[in-house]
Amino acid sequence: MIDRLFGFVDRSVQHIERPRNPVLLFACLAVLLLLQAWPPKWTGNEENYFQLAYRTFAPEQFSQFSAVFDSSHARFLPLYLLGSVVHLLGYDWAHAVCRTLMATLYAAGLAYFFSALRLSAWDALLVIVVFLGAGQQLFGREGLFGTTEPKTVAYAFLFFAFGLALRRRWIAVTVAGAAATYMHFLVGGFWTLVILVGHWFETKSRRELLRGVALYGIMTLPLAWLVARDQLAWAGTAGTDLADKIYATRNAWHVAPFTSRRDFWEWTPGVVNAFALLLALGAIGSRHRDRASAVAPVLRAALFGLVFVLAALVAAYLDRDTQLLGKLFLFRPGSLTLLLALTAIVALLFEQLSEDATAVKALVLCAVVISFSWTLVKNNVDWARSAAAAFPERSKLLAAVVAYTAPGDVVLIEPARDGERDYMRLVRLLPRPTLANWKFVPTNPAEILRWQSYMELRREVFANGCATRTSVPVRWLVTLEPGTAARLKGCGPPVWRKGSVALIPVP
Repeated sequence: MIDRLFGFVDRSVQHIERPRNPVLLFACLAVLLLLQAWPPKWTGNEENYFQLAYRTFAPEQFSQFSAVFDSSHARFLPLYLLGSVVHLLGYDWAHAVCRTLMATLYAAGLAYFFSALRLSAWDALLVIVVFLGAGQQLFGREGLFGTTEPKTVAYAFLFFAFGLALRRRWIAVTVAGAAATYMHFLVGGFWTLVILVGHWFETKSRRELLRGVALYGIMTLPLAWLVARDQLAWAGTAGTDLADKIYATRNAWHVAPFTSRRDFWEWTPGVVNAFALLLALGAIGSRHRDRASAVAPVLRAALFGLVFVLAALVAAYLDRDTQLLGKLFLFRPGSLTLLLALTAIVALLFEQLSEDATAVKALVLCAVVISFSWTLVKNNVDWARSAAAAFPERSKLLAAVVAYTAPGDVVLIEPARDGERDYMRLVRLLPRPTLANWKFVPTNPAEILRWQSYMELRREVFANGCATRTSVPVRWLVTLEPGTAARLKGCGPPVWRKGSVALIPVP
């Protein structure tokens, strides 16, 4: 009986190992990525982008004092499409549906990419498991999976582009790259050019490179015009330099490793890992240089990405005082670079195994994937349990705001917990404008300065009370920390209170 059971397991695992077809790859990857994406917990980026999207689609629904604002047009297309989904389904259902669609689109793109390399389902799952286990990044806190926003859609299109490049379908590559660029111009633009330049390295055909770049340029010209208009509109404007520094400081863990020695020390493990991976991949590339390997384009792209992010450290050091480069997010390519490097290593490692070694590999990887999947499930269940008790006063606070405030009243939320997901949600759930939140920073200089002024105003009000003078018609304050309501007693008694959470009118 036991032997029959183990034999059945062995046959089942080997059946998944052998076919190496895109449909099986898609099914296996979709299951893993859906486990990683569900339940659909809101991330800070999603809180920002879903509200920006709805504001893009229905601007009349938002006050001029809404905490979510950004007049940049670079992401108009994905935000408008996402905003239409929010309009049809509401925030929570739109979030759940988009999470599911995002995992499915990723699975389709990855399956198309991995099938071109002849990876088995277990090989593909190993790449994703190791990538997720490594934190999805080298350094700069970038990631691919677990959220829905314009850049993740761009990455999904790029996986199709890499799969098409491996199949030598260059016009389709350019179309997929252009689609990725419309979703996120930095992500799509960088990696599309990497693919096209990689093709030139392989063929040495300048004509094909120029033709691909010209076609890509024509298709993305409207977006390039929008981006240029946004940027040139603020060129030379007073305060632009200050806005660049504010933006870089706000996103220091993404763009500014040299803010202080302590900050750079936090980056050093990833920097060392990137350098070690560069040496290893360089040696692997040299070893396989004389072989016509299908992995070569992926290996080349990973090497280019590693060289770029390491060179970006030098640029960031030279720019440490001005922070002009912060808005370009130079370290963003590190996440996809890591995935490409892992893909190349797995493809080369397992391509010449004997039949017995392949069977053992499949069984071991099956155990690894099952263990990792259960860890994902457990973490999601633990999160769901903890989230229910994280902010118990929230529902009664929302009811109090509806009962005591008028539509359009500006309600300031105490900034102490801006970065915490359960409190950040108040900006979306409160049916009143909340002026500013640390997470929701815009991208053009004038609005960055406006956002900074609102942030300073909030700090002054909650530090000094209602004696603070402001041109913003603030009518209500929401306290979150113990002792804050007592410090604001000069404003008057709270109209509602539960523990540390209170709703206080401003005279």
